[in-house]
Amino acid sequence: MSSSAPVSIVHPTVHRVPSCETLLDQMEGADELMVVCDSTEDPVYEWATCLPDSVRVIVAGEPTSCSGKANAIAAGMEAAANDLIVWTDDDFAHPEDWLHQMKADYEQYEATSECPFFTGQDWLSVVM
Repeated sequence: MSSSAPVSIVHPTVHRVPSCETLLDQMEGADELMVVCDSTEDPVYEWATCLPDSVRVIVAGEPTSCSGKANAIAAGMEAAANDLIVWTDDDFAHPEDWLHQMKADYEQYEATSECPFFTGQDWLSVVM
């Protein structure tokens, strides 16, 4: 798969945060950004519905038997149009080449993540 393969970005958030625009700016070709919120009452809903067709709003609804984040990711994955799916959180800065780097890492290593190893500081992480 080339680094230009389209991705579906699953972005759970209930607020319009800086990462929404940052990810939108990094998209190319057939990439899609799926802003996954809990309900139509969430502040991000109205903003996201006014964007180009490459952005979709997915209303995950209330979770049952799982966390809100797990529910949002599941809803986003189910709705994804592309085979390559990127999950990301709304609470950190995405450098300007973040999406490109994720695609390049996938091409080189296949499944990849932002942080490739566990970096805990508690006593249990030292044992592992």
